[in-house]
Amino acid sequence: MDHIRAYWAKTRSFLARHKAVRIALIAVLVLAALLLVLRPYGTKTFLILGMDNYGSLDEVGRSDVTMLVQIDFTRAKISAVTFARDMFIENENGRLTKINTVVRNKDEDTLCRMIEQNFGVKIDGWFRVNFTSVIYLVDAIGGAEVELTQAEVKYLTRMGYNVYPENPLAEGKCRLNGAQALTYARCRKLDDDLGRGERQGKLISGMVRQTRRMTAANVISVFRSLNGLWRSSCSAGEQAKLVFQALWLRGAKVVNIGMPFSGEWRYGNANSVSGILADLPANKLLLLEALGLPAPETAPAP
Repeated sequence: MDHIRAYWAKTRSFLARHKAVRIALIAVLVLAALLLVLRPYGTKTFLILGMDNYGSLDEVGRSDVTMLVQIDFTRAKISAVTFARDMFIENENGRLTKINTVVRNKDEDTLCRMIEQNFGVKIDGWFRVNFTSVIYLVDAIGGAEVELTQAEVKYLTRMGYNVYPENPLAEGKCRLNGAQALTYARCRKLDDDLGRGERQGKLISGMVRQTRRMTAANVISVFRSLNGLWRSSCSAGEQAKLVFQALWLRGAKVVNIGMPFSGEWRYGNANSVSGILADLPANKLLLLEALGLPAPETAPAP
């Protein structure tokens, strides 16, 4: 104990003689305390809707992209659940309806309630963007790096998007600009809706990785410059808070989940409309497991 007392006495004497060191030490302690207090914890879940139109967000059509995003602030992890656009889910009356028509026929809040009803996931809010929003967002953050297959390169080239000198396309890792990213995410001619969902997940992963290059000032600047390119159920104050919380998620781990799960769906018809018929109870259990959420309690057998 004597050597500890002696060391502490020397430290106090040193601090007493050096005012600048005392001030720096206090500043470091205060900053550390603020970081501990302000750092977000827990999870939030949002529904991201990409509408199939350019220009004004006042025009509402089909949801070309329906993505459930669970943000785990504690583990710096993002789970992106992409729903196939032709997937049927049950509406409030138990009638099967295509997931991409709900917003057009009803509204975003109705779709949130239907997803909660079908899959047991609580949704904290929704964001709606369109094609124009995606182009501006990807360009604003400096592009998104994804790994392209030879078939994807050929498709983008055929569509006229291999003409940007700063964003050349070749098999392997490529940095896509906004226009390229939108076309890449929308492509389903190479396979099907599920393949397109995988591409959308890869694009989200690339965009999150891109945030590693961004400073806090960059993130805030992008948010301000793009304000108005989306609609949301969240208030302006809630969105500003989310921007601050997003600073902790730069370069977070992204887990991509495709809905419906493999082996738990088939092509078929419902109400004279063709689409993806999923085993909804089975997909619900698999989704809850993938998101680390508890399975619903089952009633005891009589």
